[in-house]
Amino acid sequence: MAMRLQLTAGLEVLESWAETASQAERNVVYEALFAVGDGSAFLVYDIFGDPRDPGHFIVMVKAGLAMKVMVRRADSAFEIRYVGTVEDGVDTAAAAQETASPE
Repeated sequence: MAMRLQLTAGLEVLESWAETASQAERNVVYEALFAVGDGSAFLVYDIFGDPRDPGHFIVMVKAGLAMKVMVRRADSAFEIRYVGTVEDGVDTAAAAQETASPE
């Protein structure tokens, strides 16, 4: 049974990325976000857990384009953490989170 999740944070990350993305790229990312929300993403996309961040998943939207989300199952929610190219991104997003953490 798929779990429905509500997007609760990260719209600013999506909007920032979308400013320079093509319409085709935006369409495939929005489609992937709907799949995460309705619980079908694990059936449609290659998804990898981030070993450094439990609850964080990297969704391979298409070749060279990825999105990182954090799933909070207890709240039935997810957040967008990164959207962009694989080369620029997933490690860059993790580093940005580490420097932003007040630990």
